[in-house]
Amino acid sequence: MLKFTLLLLLSSCSFFISKIDTPLVSEDRIERDKGKDTFCSLEKKHNIQLVGTNEPSQNTYLDIAQGLGKLDFFDHFALWSLMQLSIRPDQSSATSRLQVLIQHEGKSYYFDFFSENSEDQYPYLYGIEWILKKFGKKKDLETYSKMLESSLGKKLKIGKDLEGYLSEHQEAIKSDPILQSYYFRGNEILKENETNPVISYTDVVKAYRKVQKAQKIVINTYLTPFMTNKGQNGKCNYDFNLYDNSIFLIDKIIPVANLYGFSKGKSAFMSSSSQKIEKVLPIGDSPLFKGESKVRSSAVCVIENAENRIWAFSNQSRDPGQHLFHLVRYGLPKSQHIPEIDRLIRHSRHLFLSDPVRLIIESGRSRGDQIENLLKLNLPIYNAEKLGNIWSYASIGGSSGFIIDDRNPGAFVCR
Repeated sequence: MLKFTLLLLLSSCSFFISKIDTPLVSEDRIERDKGKDTFCSLEKKHNIQLVGTNEPSQNTYLDIAQGLGKLDFFDHFALWSLMQLSIRPDQSSATSRLQVLIQHEGKSYYFDFFSENSEDQYPYLYGIEWILKKFGKKKDLETYSKMLESSLGKKLKIGKDLEGYLSEHQEAIKSDPILQSYYFRGNEILKENETNPVISYTDVVKAYRKVQKAQKIVINTYLTPFMTNKGQNGKCNYDFNLYDNSIFLIDKIIPVANLYGFSKGKSAFMSSSSQKIEKVLPIGDSPLFKGESKVRSSAVCVIENAENRIWAFSNQSRDPGQHLFHLVRYGLPKSQHIPEIDRLIRHSRHLFLSDPVRLIIESGRSRGDQIENLLKLNLPIYNAEKLGNIWSYASIGGSSGFIIDDRNPGAFVCR
């Protein structure tokens, strides 16, 4: 089991939280500067929205989907999820953990698939197929694999996130003959906008079928309820009671995950996939990276009532739940429009860390009076250019759509 540092901060830390979260970031003083676009235009309705970290892949997907005949929402769920194997073979591999939120027929569903074991476990593929069966789809993974292979070819390009992973691990990739054949051109590792290696989805599924009976996948569907002191409530996969008592789960490293999503009409899904790669190895003869799915999960929250629904995913942080906890305290549950959620996501973040106890803040996004007040606290304060990554989906105020974080690579397509 992944070991976290369970930190009980000094009792005065509750005072620090109160000072930071309440008077310093009151709703009427949140920064309004917009910067780059982070959600689809609200001026017109979009039947389909697609989000991910690689914009060319989104356009490619929608173009090939048009040639695949009539597709329903869960067809898109399967196809877009499988295509992530090509887009992010490091974090959306067959061996990755898969977290999914689904909105369908007016209800939200949460699923989390991972394995306590490390050998021949394929929770990513298991989870996709399990969800398809739960919602009554008759098609199997083989069918969707053939659909992609018949139309995808060499149309995908390397994205910025994958380029970063390849560059960081190029020596290990070069030493493995299978991975080298996929990711090197001569003596150079593949870079952004170069052609992705072609994956045989059917071969990957065939490898999964050989060990399917040996799968020991944990399926978690539970989210812990929370209620703010103003009576607003929701549920998350992190227990906010811990944060209320200044107990934080601080990881030694910053976990990485791939976020992506799709919406069609009133149905939507948003996913996070991640894995730990101890040693750089391929899965069989494929370009997929082999890893372990028992990793720190992305933080997930669902806030909904009869009229509105807000989802939030947080990753790329030593304590991703802490960022959602702060976002809830800033007023996320009472948001009435997508631009309000966007402003909250863009707003300056902070993070409590331990050994020693200290506060990390995004001073570049903070106002002068915020920084002055923080300097009055009896706590070491350090600057970070950016903290964490939060994406959201909302069906609220008569509009629906995804909101991505301007801090990190991300893109959306609206049609």
